Amino acid sequence: MEDETTSSRSSTSDSFIDPEPFSVFLAILGFLGSVASIAGYIDFRRQQRDRIAEERQRLLRETRDLLMSLEVDTMQMETSLRKLELVLVEGSSGQRSLPLSNLPLRFGSARPVFTLFGFRQYDEVMVELNRLVGRSFETTSNLLQRLYNLEPVLNREITDRLLDLQNKLNRTLREETTYEEGFRVYYEILAFTKAVLRDMRILVDRHL
Repeated sequence: MEDETTSSRSSTSDSFIDPEPFSVFLAILGFLGSVASIAGYIDFRRQQRDRIAEERQRLLRETRDLLMSLEVDTMQMETSLRKLELVLVEGSSGQRSLPLSNLPLRFGSARPVFTLFGFRQYDEVMVELNRLVGRSFETTSNLLQRLYNLEPVLNREITDRLLDLQNKLNRTLREETTYEEGFRVYYEILAFTKAVLRDMRILVDRHL
């Protein structure tokens, strides 16, 4: 019996376990690797933010340039409208044309009889105005596309002034007026529009 006990103790003491401590290092390495991978995520997000920031700056520059183009267009429209007013007054024969103050601003009311030179001037001004209006429509469409892709950069004051412009236009359409008064009103609206466009451009410029 004693020999069996001694043999059992000897067998137990001679049995060794061979652990693999390196596995702990591998586990720690995996953990540290997951921490290190955060740097890659941060770098990815930084690059993403940089791309977004660059795209935003591009949209802002394009928006500013389009607003400037519309400013120029409104100035040129005013110049062309003044030419039209002069042609209607000075370019007609005067025999059958009424003063602009006596002509209602509506379709069919103005029937000036032009001299040949006066008609050529009239035709040039109308071509010029139609070209300006067509270009401005296209510019406005491009501007709206840029503004759609930008977060709001225009403050409430600008919005209120644009609503005021809408009201001015609606009043102009509703009210009965003469050509003489109509020219004056349109000069005022163009000047107001130009000022709003300039303030919009300045506000966009501040975000660059």
